[in-house]
Amino acid sequence: MSNNPTNLSAQDVMTFLQQNPDFLLEHPYLLLDMNLHVQHQGAPNLALMQQRLLREENTKLKKQISTMIDSARENELIFKLFSDCQRALWYCKNFQELADILADTLSQSPKISVCQLIPYDTTLEELVSRRFNKLSRYLGRLDLEEQKLLFSGFACQSVALYLLGPSDKPTAILAFASGCADHFSPDNGNLFVNELVSSLQIRLKELA
Repeated sequence: MSNNPTNLSAQDVMTFLQQNPDFLLEHPYLLLDMNLHVQHQGAPNLALMQQRLLREENTKLKKQISTMIDSARENELIFKLFSDCQRALWYCKNFQELADILADTLSQSPKISVCQLIPYDTTLEELVSRRFNKLSRYLGRLDLEEQKLLFSGFACQSVALYLLGPSDKPTAILAFASGCADHFSPDNGNLFVNELVSSLQIRLKELA
């Protein structure tokens, strides 16, 4: 066989495939780039294999598209709920009304089990020190004692916590809990909730 791959002849390729009969099985995606419609010896089986690979790719793409559509629908719902919340904040006359609006509205999201606006007191000092080390937010998991403290024992799989007010003198914690372990993670986007938190900070300051 020629040492220069650019000078390979048809005979070189045939010899290589004869000497390496499992080559196409070990490199199946090469079949996707091949025209196998000519019914030479071995081509029908390869064509069937190509069709199977194409079906698998098609199924994978359909699943990806379905996931993207579901994600888009979920984001649309979240945007609507957060927008409704922001408008409603300005009609609340006290802290409890704020807490009720947030709980009733944002818990409508299918992956948010609980939403609570919790006034800060010294019982939360250790949790704040532990979970809000450098940032005013924490996304991830809590231990059982922390879950009990924030969510009255609700068994959540992941949480999103936002510290409201100055870091040295916070006023409240906005807390979300989900039954999905991967719903809240440090990699999540915070666009919608950041806008809500900003509005909430202003409203709490006005009501103080």
